[in-house]
Amino acid sequence: MNLAKQIEAKVALDPQVKNKLKIPNSIFRAYDIRGKYPSEINKDIFFLLGQTIGTKVKHSKTGPICVCMDGRLSSDELKNSLINGLLLTGNDVIDIGMLPTPLLYFSLNHLKIANGLMITGSHNPKNYNGVKIVLDNKTLFGNHIAEIYTGMSKNIVIKDVQKGILKKENNILDSYIKNIKSNIKIISNLKIIIDCGNGVTGKVIKKIFDSINIQAEVINEEVDGEFPNHPPDPTDIKNLVQLKNKMKERNADIGFAYDGDGDRVIVIDKSLEVIWPDQLLMIFSKIILENKPGSKIVYDIKCSKHLENTIIENGGIPILSKTGHSFIKESIIKHGATLGGEMSGHIFFNDKWYGFDDGIYSSIRLLEIFSSYNKMQSMINSLPKSATTPEINIEFEDNNHFTFMDLFVKLTKFKGAEIINIDGIKIIYSFGWGLIRCSNTSSNLVLRFEADDEKSLNKIKTIMKNAMLKIDKNLNIPF
Repeated sequence: MNLAKQIEAKVALDPQVKNKLKIPNSIFRAYDIRGKYPSEINKDIFFLLGQTIGTKVKHSKTGPICVCMDGRLSSDELKNSLINGLLLTGNDVIDIGMLPTPLLYFSLNHLKIANGLMITGSHNPKNYNGVKIVLDNKTLFGNHIAEIYTGMSKNIVIKDVQKGILKKENNILDSYIKNIKSNIKIISNLKIIIDCGNGVTGKVIKKIFDSINIQAEVINEEVDGEFPNHPPDPTDIKNLVQLKNKMKERNADIGFAYDGDGDRVIVIDKSLEVIWPDQLLMIFSKIILENKPGSKIVYDIKCSKHLENTIIENGGIPILSKTGHSFIKESIIKHGATLGGEMSGHIFFNDKWYGFDDGIYSSIRLLEIFSSYNKMQSMINSLPKSATTPEINIEFEDNNHFTFMDLFVKLTKFKGAEIINIDGIKIIYSFGWGLIRCSNTSSNLVLRFEADDEKSLNKIKTIMKNAMLKIDKNLNIPF
């Protein structure tokens, strides 16, 4: 009898237990599992999740499984439940402790392990948590996440196997630092301020920067799941005020802000302006294409038109992707891209690094460029200019943003516009563009606009606003 038949034969369907445990399908998002703790995400959900994922791994014979967690108040409880579920399916588990998400990804490369689970609420408010999933060397998204929901709902889990072994691995940070030091060369006297936002990067950032002889002042370094100073989302400019004030006070040259689990970074320059991630990608693209002409570079639908132009002008091949770290990674692998990134701050180096999103490594690579070229501000000032907005979020209840978006796609027409619909709708006119799409990590619509000038920017915003109000005249639109 093959393993699939064994699993079917050993399914445990206890109606009483199943009826008690409600599994909200809303937590199964496009590229991870995420929801409110404890109403949607809790230890019982994570125990069953561990059994379900463990069953898949046992079936594929790709174990063991690395497990890591961020610094949220609920993460330790959730990690223990998840591990217990994994062990009961006969899988060995390697617990690498509390570290940023990039170090979980690094551990899979370093230890040559195919499966990893990162317990994190990422940039979401403090009452959220979730898990990012790598199975058989693939970051899961879409139908693969849906399959996990199906497995949990039907309680299809393997039983009666020898319990797996739990091991601790405490040297991942040292190995990560050793790898960075082997491929990074920096000599810099820049005055640097880092805001960890009380996220998990605070546990490691000083040791990493000290190891490459870069002095930096760190604020909000203590890992605190209450996030007492500001929410752990650096793409919201309100959350950058403290960093900007500290930079002004210290007359700093550059500032870095990480999200709650460290896979994203936002950069502030000396003039206290944000260097948005699509602008960072322009800088990184130019340098990479100097050394590797013809390289493919992946970017998401929210990025500036100037990024595509920059890639082409410097001899590269631009690859447009849906928004989402899983989609970017898939595209990097599919096209053999050297670099990837998205507007939310996820940047993926497949050049001297391993192709995963890493806010810490991205900030160090930027410092290496500024160190080598010794003209930081001139490089920043040379970036092409346009009138843009940051990401604009409109909150909906109970994931009703998907319902709104379905109607918007069916009922709206934009005369004279080019339409790109790989992820929401991007409406492109000669003078600018507007994007509307559903967030896959929160119950929000996400919009962004870019135009040649402020007048054109207001024009495209008005076109979008009027179209949205035709779908729901009571919608509160903040532009």
